[in-house]
Amino acid sequence: MRIRSAGVLVGITATLIVSQLVGSAFAEPKPDPTAHARELLVFYGKTNQWLATCMNGKGLEFHPGLAKADVIDAYSSVPESEVPEKIRTQIASTPDDPNEPLMATMSPQAQAAWSGAVNDCSAQLEEEKSGGAEGRARVAQAQRAAAASPEVQAAARTYVACMGGQGFTVDSDPFLVPQHVAEAEHGSSAAEIALEDRYDAAWRTCVQPYQQAFDKKLYG
Repeated sequence: MRIRSAGVLVGITATLIVSQLVGSAFAEPKPDPTAHARELLVFYGKTNQWLATCMNGKGLEFHPGLAKADVIDAYSSVPESEVPEKIRTQIASTPDDPNEPLMATMSPQAQAAWSGAVNDCSAQLEEEKSGGAEGRARVAQAQRAAAASPEVQAAARTYVACMGGQGFTVDSDPFLVPQHVAEAEHGSSAAEIALEDRYDAAWRTCVQPYQQAFDKKLYG
């Protein structure tokens, strides 16, 4: 099984951000998108550090460095012309997934156990930060409203078309993996690994406009 852990962490962080921002002054539209982006990067870093502490407590290694998607996502609301040059350099030099080299050394069974531990730590963090059932309900409501907005729906159609151009028929929800790709994640043949790698590369490219539209609608 091959784990796209960076994608998992992005989803986790998004949920935590919404739980902290919904109903707060921080959730209001920002007059300075760049300052907001810096705040998001700090939050991403703290989240990853907490996950590393939790994983270490389970006797497992976890690299808390930012993933490329973290940096891109944080600056998704900043106009392209206003993205600082040092951030462009950071995006270019940041790995897709800082834990990929670690996972490459693991057997499929070890990868499954490691992924399960990440999910467990993430659930603990989400429970701690979300404010319980009421907080999770606010998060879910905000996410549904953002996903249903015309801007995000248009971005979803763009995502579907982009993935179709790469040979994949997908759902308009970017985080639903096609069945044959999901099955390949549990395989180990060269063809299954190649399929998953091809899907992963296409997804990382095609999901970016959707993620940017969703975040802009959700966070302001």
